[in-house]
Amino acid sequence: MKTQSYKLRTFYLSLFFVILYVPILSVVLYSFNKNPSTAQWTGFTLDWYRELFSDRIILESFKVSMIVAILTSIFSAILGTASAIIAIYVTKKMEKAINGLMLLPLLVPEVALGVSLLLFFSSMRLPFGYMTLVLSHSLFCVPYVYIMVQLRLKEIDNSIIEAAKDLGAARWQIIKTIILPLVFPSIITSSLLSLAMSLDDVVISTYMSGPTSTTLPVHVFSMMRVGVTPKVNALCTLILLGTFFIIGISEVFSKKNSKKEEEEVD
Repeated sequence: MKTQSYKLRTFYLSLFFVILYVPILSVVLYSFNKNPSTAQWTGFTLDWYRELFSDRIILESFKVSMIVAILTSIFSAILGTASAIIAIYVTKKMEKAINGLMLLPLLVPEVALGVSLLLFFSSMRLPFGYMTLVLSHSLFCVPYVYIMVQLRLKEIDNSIIEAAKDLGAARWQIIKTIILPLVFPSIITSSLLSLAMSLDDVVISTYMSGPTSTTLPVHVFSMMRVGVTPKVNALCTLILLGTFFIIGISEVFSKKNSKKEEEEVD
């Protein structure tokens, strides 16, 4: 009975991974196909990658996406970390209010959030472009930074902070010399997550993009309406590699942090 149950679980798990990863692997595979159609494989080629790197519009859209993503990750890291640190020095009611405000952008559907931001920035007569993209992306990226930093703050032993207070350290000194170094790995990890989420966003970017600041996901989405060539497969493959690279960096920081903690305990 246990053997049958184990085989059944293994089958369902294998089926899940097949359904999840086969479409992704097919995109990678057909980015090297000579035939522009995905109906058959006719040979290996790098022509689609050459076409991709010669497409100025895609390169410009990628540049816009990277600038917006980097600025979003920096702004989100600063605002999210500051909010998490402030939350530990306020009353319980105020902390609950801050938590509610931080989680609210994650609960609102992206379409509703995009329309709301469109109306808000239009009423302020703010030109749509880099600024509106960074502000709107930060709105849904800050909560992730806040949550990850807050979780790390709750793991800090209060005796360390109390000892610093007994030694006469001011609040800003405690934050600078104790809290920030301890939460720094979480800040880096959440910043990389914000970077990836900003690069991936389509819905809000569609509303917030200006005439000269179209992001890469929005441009790819517009291409798919009229038909695409396999250079989009090449683009997806490169984006996939970039995502793995970001995840790898995040894992390196996490491992370094865990090693430091083990050394401190020893």
